[in-house]
Amino acid sequence: MTKPPKALIAHEEAKSYDRIKSKHVIEYLYEDFVPWHTLPDFRHKLDAPNGTKIELVDDPAVIVGVGTLKGTNQRMAVIAQQTPSNDEERAKFNYGLVKADGYGLCYNMMEYAEDHGLMLNTFIDTVGGDPYEYSAEKLQSWLISYCQSKMIGLQTKSISVVLGLGGSGGAIAIQLAHKRLMLSRAEYSVITAEGCSAILFRSADRVVDALQVLQPTAEYMKKYGIIDDIIKEPVMDRLDYLELTIERLKKAIIKSSKELEHFDVKYLKKNLQEKIDMVGNMEQDPSRYRGIAKKIKASIQSYFAKPATPDVSEMQIALYGSEPYFCNDEKDGEGKTIRYGCRKQFTREEIHNNISACPDCFKPETLNSDEYLEFLIDDGSFREIRDDLTTDHIDSRFKFYDYSSSREKAGKRTDSKDSLVIGYGHLNNYKVAVAVCDFRFMGGSMSAVFGEKMKLIVDHAIKRNLPLITITASGGARMQEGTVALYQMGKTISSILKLKEAGLPHISILGHPTTGGALASYAVQGDFIISERKSTIAFAGDRVVKLTSGGRGVDPEIMTSEFYEKHGGIHLVTERNQFKSVIAGVLHVKGFKVAKVQNPEKEFNEDWY
Repeated sequence: MTKPPKALIAHEEAKSYDRIKSKHVIEYLYEDFVPWHTLPDFRHKLDAPNGTKIELVDDPAVIVGVGTLKGTNQRMAVIAQQTPSNDEERAKFNYGLVKADGYGLCYNMMEYAEDHGLMLNTFIDTVGGDPYEYSAEKLQSWLISYCQSKMIGLQTKSISVVLGLGGSGGAIAIQLAHKRLMLSRAEYSVITAEGCSAILFRSADRVVDALQVLQPTAEYMKKYGIIDDIIKEPVMDRLDYLELTIERLKKAIIKSSKELEHFDVKYLKKNLQEKIDMVGNMEQDPSRYRGIAKKIKASIQSYFAKPATPDVSEMQIALYGSEPYFCNDEKDGEGKTIRYGCRKQFTREEIHNNISACPDCFKPETLNSDEYLEFLIDDGSFREIRDDLTTDHIDSRFKFYDYSSSREKAGKRTDSKDSLVIGYGHLNNYKVAVAVCDFRFMGGSMSAVFGEKMKLIVDHAIKRNLPLITITASGGARMQEGTVALYQMGKTISSILKLKEAGLPHISILGHPTTGGALASYAVQGDFIISERKSTIAFAGDRVVKLTSGGRGVDPEIMTSEFYEKHGGIHLVTERNQFKSVIAGVLHVKGFKVAKVQNPEKEFNEDWY
């Protein structure tokens, strides 16, 4: 019989009921453990961006508390995710999905550790974050983003261990520690291998192929700089597997603790940001930005609908008097409505004149980067930075699955060479830096190039003292680049933190659609967050949720900008034609120290920045 591939063996062991679990870690590694709800000054609430209070309750899928590491006198703040050990625990632990309460408690424990001078230990073992209504109401994506930003800027020392399943954004939320460890038979992945197989290969039976794409093993994580060290596990069929694993885990944590003692927190933070920045970095940084003049096209062909054939178009014009547009409901492959329309009819010209949104109900169609820039940036003022950057520029140590054919196909739809366009220009005569997703390029997905470009535009904004405007329209992290793509969540957040530390504003526009890793990272780190009316805003897209949950979908009403505005995650929901004046008003009213153009005609040239 042929031996199964090593990656498949590790995949099965990572999700096994029989492997080490967080309950074992708490029982055998710590003594005098005090859970969060009995700590006298532990916060039970969090503030949403608009000031709304988020009440937190216990989440069985996460253990949060304080204990003394055995063999030392050191009190530790502990966060440990839990996956079930048997069928009976599956429902209790929400099938390994951490709810919003869990991430809220994680965030508050990080603050508690800072306030009490405790080292933070985190243990990652989760299928991912819970995508359903309850967690959405408590701003799941926002809390995952906040946990990442808190860990990157943590004012106390930290150690993380990937214990079993490192599932997507649910894992990276608590993994960005000063010392990052991983058990040798654990896995860390942007999506489950089963989900990747179903989406990428349209088959549930190609898990081995999906694992080759995702590269989720500890060896790849060490090679790509996502972890610092691997803790070797004994084989799982040994009678003393648990005892040996605990002992090795304990030694690794004690050793890491002693190593961290030699450095102050300021150095460790800088070092962590440098390590995050290196994941998917360019092979050679340019000595200067290669600014390319790119005058916005005077007339842009609408991208919001497939062009009709000449015969159909002629028939439509003859029947309706002009080429029509119907604001219909959108349905999935099973006929279930996933997005509502008003079902009214308009001409294509009326839709185009309303910036590709329904004039009656304002339901928006997806815009490309050129279209966003056309109505946001003053005419002719935009200058693009590094429009040449592609996956080919990424350091050669990153060996991704070959998806060049997909990139070439995407490149035919747009002149962008990846999914993020960056540059600078004028907005109502304010000088601004801009980062806008191009949904035409693989659904605006976050890649290594995406993270590199976000880093570049933030560096440019800091150097030139510019506010940053981000416009997000993305399906999330790009699975073809595995966990490297997932790590761009942390990388984009790290960049935004540098912008904030420089005292510069970040205004974030959540376009249609904004989902997955983009929503759970930089997009909700804005000082002011705006969204398009009736746009799709979701922790995970409807198709991904169904593929990873046995077919259960999400109510389309909770996947909207209005839903998140109601629950405090968005400061303002408005029509696209209001964005430019709103942003200019925010820059003025908030009192940000940003420069205005004194003489637009004189200052409009290649070197004004």
